[in-house]
Amino acid sequence: MNRSSLRYALGFALVAFIVGAPIAYSRYRQANYRNFRVVEEGKLYRSGQMSLSALKRTIEEYRIKTVISLRYADNEGERPPDWREEEFCKAQGIRYVRIRPREWHDLGEGFIPADQPVRQFLSVMDDKDTYPALIHCFAGMHRTGAFCSIYRMEYQRWSNADAMAELKSLGYANLDKEADVQGYLENYQPRWKRTSP
Repeated sequence: MNRSSLRYALGFALVAFIVGAPIAYSRYRQANYRNFRVVEEGKLYRSGQMSLSALKRTIEEYRIKTVISLRYADNEGERPPDWREEEFCKAQGIRYVRIRPREWHDLGEGFIPADQPVRQFLSVMDDKDTYPALIHCFAGMHRTGAFCSIYRMEYQRWSNADAMAELKSLGYANLDKEADVQGYLENYQPRWKRTSP
């Protein structure tokens, strides 16, 4: 191989590395850390279903004390899809809370089923011993995003519009087509507003 060909080959390899390395790292992060984001430093973090090794590193790095899973088994009595994560957390003394999201609109029974898991979530987040916490579903965009919107409105006093704008910007692209979730979040009234004079 002559010098000119060698320079060309090295140049090509360098460009391939410069372009390929960030893409490869991004794919690795997405496959293992699944949309990990900080909601409020030291308090709440969000993600999709992480690999167990990524969860272990996240727990260590962010000192996570509570993991809130929005995943569940399709049939009562079956193992949920993230059961290994639950076993790991319990073995490590990490609080593990499973919240099953419900329908976001009245099914004709005079109440909204989603109110129950929202109250459960608020009860967990009201406990100072919860923090820092990680909340996740499968992808970390829809169920997780909706609960993080409620967190923003309740604890950080964000407006409904701002919380929903963040929700859309972080991947809930079809929110406008899901009138039940959209309506719930648009009409959600945080407790601090309900108790205001």
